Amino acid sequence: MNTNDPSTTSSFRNKVLCFLAALLLAILTIFAVFKGGGISVGELASSIRDASPPCLILSVSGMFGFIFFEGAALTVIVRSLGYPTKHQRGFVYSAADIYFSAITPSASGGQPASAFFMIRDGIPATAVMAALLLNLIMYTMAVITFGLFALILYPEIFLHFSPLCKVFILIGIITLTALALGFYLLMRKQQLLQKLALGMASLLDRLHCHRLARRIRHKLDDALEEYRQCVDLIFGKRKMLLQVYLLNLLQRLSQLLVTVFTFLAMHGNPARLIKLFATQIYVVLGSNSMPVPGAMGVADYLMINGYMELMTKEQAYRLEILSRGLSFYTCMILSMIVTGIGYLLLKKNTRGNNKT
Repeated sequence: MNTNDPSTTSSFRNKVLCFLAALLLAILTIFAVFKGGGISVGELASSIRDASPPCLILSVSGMFGFIFFEGAALTVIVRSLGYPTKHQRGFVYSAADIYFSAITPSASGGQPASAFFMIRDGIPATAVMAALLLNLIMYTMAVITFGLFALILYPEIFLHFSPLCKVFILIGIITLTALALGFYLLMRKQQLLQKLALGMASLLDRLHCHRLARRIRHKLDDALEEYRQCVDLIFGKRKMLLQVYLLNLLQRLSQLLVTVFTFLAMHGNPARLIKLFATQIYVVLGSNSMPVPGAMGVADYLMINGYMELMTKEQAYRLEILSRGLSFYTCMILSMIVTGIGYLLLKKNTRGNNKT
């Protein structure tokens, strides 16, 4: 890394600012939840000690599965394009995506981080773009699938949310549907990508970055042709598409089950499990597209509002703190560690190759 490069310095500064902003928002959110629920750290620790160990293990497994299944899906796509990739590398791609999505305002903010590792592993940029776009489509379709399940079978749960929560959920449904359509069009209609690239080149010209603009225009036709070939190859493999869709369903299911198993660990009433599951789906719909790092604050508000229809206020706050702590904060920390280790190993391998 050239630390004297202004673009590198700016990128590093932006990452630090995003991390600090996310950290501050996390602290404020956690403080607000503890204060709103009237729960002390000691009381929370007591709840954890009294929890069912097997159910807590299942909750942790769900958190781990959220990272694992995305990595498995990316591995399947990349292999279908002819690039042998180990599952360990797929886990790193997934961890990078999840971590950077958690500290940036966009839910897809982690895609460039995944792309960085994939390209450094020798996968061409056009194949990386096609793979990440396909996975985004399948991820979005998985969320929509669970959303349809909740809307068709448990519409009354939606009606129990507060008016503001209903607005969040409706915005989420509309946004997810638009994203799924937009991602699909970017894959099937390469003219849209061409227009976006030319628009970017024009913007760079206005910013007096003429050399970069010329480079984009010079390589555009060849890059689009390579991208088209990757897309045609992907959509010609229906078995692979189904496999990736199912893996994305499992990824989303893993995260949803964190709340379910945490509720059981706290000795919650099993008769409420299916409604709790549906409630958590609405939480995902309402928080997935919010322009806030990790949907912090928004997701917490939706969870508490929905849970209080199924249990007491104190139980709702305890469940929110524990399940959110596992499904988001612990998951983010684990993803950060995996991403850091993956980056260090990448640098070590690069130095070794340079020496030889």
